[in-house]
Amino acid sequence: MESAPVVEPALPKGFATGPRILEPEPVAPQPKLSWFQRLRNGLARTSSQLTSQISALFTKRKLDDETLQDLEDLLIQADLGVETALRVTDTLASERYGKDVTGEDVSRIMASEIAKVLKPVAKPLQLDLSHKPHVILVVGVNGTGKTTTIGKLAAKLSGAGLKVMLAAGDTFRAAAIEQLKIWAERTNSEFIGTKLGADAAGLAYDAFEQAKAKKCDVLIVDTAGRLQNKAELMAELEKIVRVLGKLDPDAPHTVLQTLDATTGQNALSQVEIFRNVAGVNGLIMTKLDGTARGGILVAISAKHKLPVYFIGIGEGVDDLEPFEAEDFAHAIAGLGQ
Repeated sequence: MESAPVVEPALPKGFATGPRILEPEPVAPQPKLSWFQRLRNGLARTSSQLTSQISALFTKRKLDDETLQDLEDLLIQADLGVETALRVTDTLASERYGKDVTGEDVSRIMASEIAKVLKPVAKPLQLDLSHKPHVILVVGVNGTGKTTTIGKLAAKLSGAGLKVMLAAGDTFRAAAIEQLKIWAERTNSEFIGTKLGADAAGLAYDAFEQAKAKKCDVLIVDTAGRLQNKAELMAELEKIVRVLGKLDPDAPHTVLQTLDATTGQNALSQVEIFRNVAGVNGLIMTKLDGTARGGILVAISAKHKLPVYFIGIGEGVDDLEPFEAEDFAHAIAGLGQ
């Protein structure tokens, strides 16, 4: 006996029967990009804009005053800063004035001058482990990746065999406390937190005492970054610094500021604020992804001359690397290594 044909239900208006969904073909894993390739991808927005505008500017043109002025404006618009823009145009003028110049010539000179600005600030983060714990205070505006950066630093340090404690000093955000606790678990670090809205300086005091008692090598303290209430934030940071200084005259030994590479000129004013309040003595630039405006790091380096210890690309635990001046300069100029 033949089986009855399967009758498809009539679909309401606006629907249609589609073909059977097939299992997708397995996709071969993508080859892992090198750090430099990822850096180039992260700076792609800045470098592609710069290189295309430079190429357009130097199409069949001899180098004259007007072209130099146009180039200077272009470099300033890319957030590189007046000082670096002048370095590039001055070098170009002294070497090639009145001669034919290509976009490649300009990119090469630009990379060289940017590297000269960045080399003095590309330094390793020095830890004084003769005085334990070495206290790292991490400051920065909310959203600049402070807590994630602390987690990545902890991963590096604990991975090298150091005993680390993380202190959740951003007592205004429950998410920041919880996030830091998770990072402590992931990185086998000690953790100290307090209740929401508690005194951050009091937490810093307890953290130092506990880190000392537990013989931790490094204590990393997270902080709030509420710029909308600047006076309150400044008072809080000043108090944390003062309290730590009473426990150890040299503490905090390192004051790191995280900067979001996508914020452009805002990052420049943020360094000014936190340097005055908390005595920032080192920088970490985060969020160097496709939307980054990485030129601002050059302007900050030229102006403040603060060490740039690490740069972050992505959210993964390995996405924080020591800052290399030559690599950054070449990537921003759209050149290879």
